Amino acid sequence: MRRIVLRTVAAVVAAAVAVAGYLLVHGDFQRWSDDAALDGACDGLLDRNVVRGVLGPGAVEVEDGTSGPGLVGCEVHVQDGGTAEISVLDIAHAGRNQDSLPMGSSSVLAVPVGHGWTGLFGAVPDRFGARDPFEADADEKAITSLVLECAGGNSADSLSVTVETTLDKSVDDPAVRPEFARIATSTAAMVSKARHCGARLGNPVSSLGLSVHEDEYEPLGTADGTCAGIPAARGVTIATETARGGAPHETCRLGDADRRTRYVLEADYGPYAQERLRGYEEGFYEDVPNSDTPAHHRDRDGRTSWTTAKCAGGRALFTLDPANGKGESRRPPSSDADLAYERAVLKAFAERSAKARGCSAPVSP
Repeated sequence: MRRIVLRTVAAVVAAAVAVAGYLLVHGDFQRWSDDAALDGACDGLLDRNVVRGVLGPGAVEVEDGTSGPGLVGCEVHVQDGGTAEISVLDIAHAGRNQDSLPMGSSSVLAVPVGHGWTGLFGAVPDRFGARDPFEADADEKAITSLVLECAGGNSADSLSVTVETTLDKSVDDPAVRPEFARIATSTAAMVSKARHCGARLGNPVSSLGLSVHEDEYEPLGTADGTCAGIPAARGVTIATETARGGAPHETCRLGDADRRTRYVLEADYGPYAQERLRGYEEGFYEDVPNSDTPAHHRDRDGRTSWTTAKCAGGRALFTLDPANGKGESRRPPSSDADLAYERAVLKAFAERSAKARGCSAPVSP
């Protein structure tokens, strides 16, 4: 009887050891598989530890993302964790791929990343609205886009790293907001080294501003960001703006007392200016901002007004567009005074923006 008991105990112990061994081997294999997937994602341009720290410890799935000339992309999904969509673009190919340089949406303005980085950060708005009853527990998304100006040599002139991060955390919480940008900054460091770019990198991002919604307006006279210094006029009394903070793209919206947008002013630097100028030049426009000569075209078609400035990273572009409200067509200027005001607005916007970036004085429109 005693032998039977001992044999039974031995069998149970052996089975337990076998199961433990299987689980150990299986767990090691899963970790090895996940590490290998992360190390190979996006041509090996991701920092595995940072991706893990942001997206979570679950099983990893990597998918190829959008690709094209000068573009590498991938998507990383972590089981019971977050998701990141990453793209790395040689700026020489900007505008020739499906992925473009992000600058915010029509309803949400991206804000500067700051901390020594040239880049933009913005929450991705829910297409169904923030209070969609069918997605009350949906994860939140944010997009971070960084520009790397390479030091020269055999590398590209400049590179862009764009990451859309999805987490079960709120972008509204200032304490967790930097998590949405960590993969972008770590990838930028990896890209600069791997591509022999030698770019000057920023510091760790410890805080981030929140995207500015189109209904977040203030009196124009109190603006101290991208709309600072712009004169008010009859019918133009409020502004929607962001901080400057070295962002490669800036936006200022001017509106009236009824909160209707009247004008949209934009400044583009470096690769953002290059991409926009290329878009004008390759489009079907009779007059485009393709030289250092400023222009002010405000006919019944509401053409763009522009001016330029010379900067260390190339020519900067500043534009003014008349806005059309929902269901409205663009309004033509009603008088010479309106035209003079538009020139003054573009001049003030361009001069302040260029001065903040250390550029030359823009050519007067």
